[in-house]
Parts: sequence; structure tokens; C-alpha cells
Amino acid sequence: MTTEHHRQIQKQYASASGALFYRSVMGDGMPVIHYGIYESDATSMREATENSTRTLYDFALRKLGMVVPQSILDLGAGPGGSAHWLAQQTGAKITCVELSEEHNEENRALAQQLGVGHLIETWTGSFEQLPHEWQGRFDLVWSQEALCHAQDPVATLRAAYQVLRPGGVMVFSDILLAENAPEEAVAVFQKVNAVTRWSTVAQHRDALETVGFENIEHHDWTGHFRENFRRMRAKIAADGERLMASGVPVTMLEQFAQSLDQRIAWEPGSVLEWGVFVGLRV
Repeated sequence: MTTEHHRQIQKQYASASGALFYRSVMGDGMPVIHYGIYESDATSMREATENSTRTLYDFALRKLGMVVPQSILDLGAGPGGSAHWLAQQTGAKITCVELSEEHNEENRALAQQLGVGHLIETWTGSFEQLPHEWQGRFDLVWSQEALCHAQDPVATLRAAYQVLRPGGVMVFSDILLAENAPEEAVAVFQKVNAVTRWSTVAQHRDALETVGFENIEHHDWTGHFRENFRRMRAKIAADGERLMASGVPVTMLEQFAQSLDQRIAWEPGSVLEWGVFVGLRV
């Protein structure tokens, strides 16, 4: 069932203007909608986003005992940037869950161009309610900065747990609410993002334990946030006129730029956190 919240997410990321905006401002032209790890000033946006994907996979691989997964579920896959990288690295069959059929179509087309079309399948729907026939099917459940959009985080993590085989692993990065974050500051982020229900590190850890995950790890990436915001703000400044000419509303650019300016000014970890969670289904 498509809810108003789902429609807001699709408008933000999959509308013509939203897709163009995020592809430029977060992906530098690539089909990627997630944050990156900048190792130095010379690190490009494309390199940074691949760094975070690679590091996330390294966490998962270690939890899997260095056994390469053969079946992966990508929750909130967007146009498939991370799924294509995983397919190229592992040769695994990857199922991508995404609310937007437009993103799924793009995902499949790009996968064919990259030579991994035979490894990618897509499913249009919410990651909070996965098909019953998927239970026990996957070696790895994966997600990058998508679970913050879940309206019921516990239900989402329970669905992920159920589709893993025993010995399978869940790994995800997510945007989190800092403890005691000022409400007025949180509103700055919510104004330009379809996020209505936040989790803290403690709440995510509790939810993972509640649904049955064991050997849970948390890795704090909050220190990388500010450089991501700076790079995104620079992209808006550099590409703004081109984006407006291509149909991105000036109000969207102005609101997002203002939000980024405020985020850059925040003390790291005072409002938002960025972190990775890894859990094992025994």
C-alpha cells in the first residue's frame, strides 16, 4: 500500500527534478544517493561514495567469516549504484527493493550497460513489508542511508531478519538523531528530507536486539558528515544554473543550500549522527 509518506519519498528522490538534483549533488553524475568517506581534500565525490560502499561491504564480509555472499537484498536501492558495485565485486545475485518503479527501470537499464544485468532483479514496494516467500533466502541484507525513511524501524529490521538465512548478516549505514538534539535544528533537516521518524544509536541497537540479531556492531562515521555537506554545497554553487535550466526548481536549490549551510555550522554529532550497524542472524 502506497502511503502519503511513500509519495513524499518518491517525490524527493525519483521525480524528474529530484533525481536530477541528487544525481548531481550527491552522485556527481552517478546513480548514487548516499554519503561518502573523504580520505583527503583530493578525494572526489565518486571516490568518496565508493569508499563508504567498500567499507560497508568489508564490515559485512568480516561478519560473514570472509565468505563471499551469493544472494544479497538491497533495501532502498535507488537507481542501483551500490547494487551494481556489489554485483561486480561478488558475482552475487542481488535483489533491489525500491518504492519507485522509475528507479527500478533505471537500475535494470544501467545494470545491462555494466554487464551485470543477469545478476540484478528489482522489486517495487516498501522494505517494511517484504514477500513471505523470501524468508531464509539471503546471505546478506544491505542498505545505505535508507532506513531513516522507515515509519516503523522495528518492523523493517524484523522483515530483514526473517529473509536472512541462519548465519546471514545485515549491514546498513543510516542517518541518526543525536541524543538531546534541539528540535529547531532537527526541523532544518526535515524541511528538505522525507524523514518523519528518527532513531538514535541506542534505539537502532535495541531494535536489532529485539528482532533477534546477535554480535551487533556499531561504527560511528559522524566525523565524515561535515565534509559531505561542504561538497554538496559546493556542487549546488557550481551546478545550480545548469540544474535550474534542466528543470530543478530554484526554491529547491535555495532551501537545500540554506539547510546545508546550517548543517555545516553544527558541531559534529550535536544534531545528526551517521553510523553503521552490523548484525548476525544465528
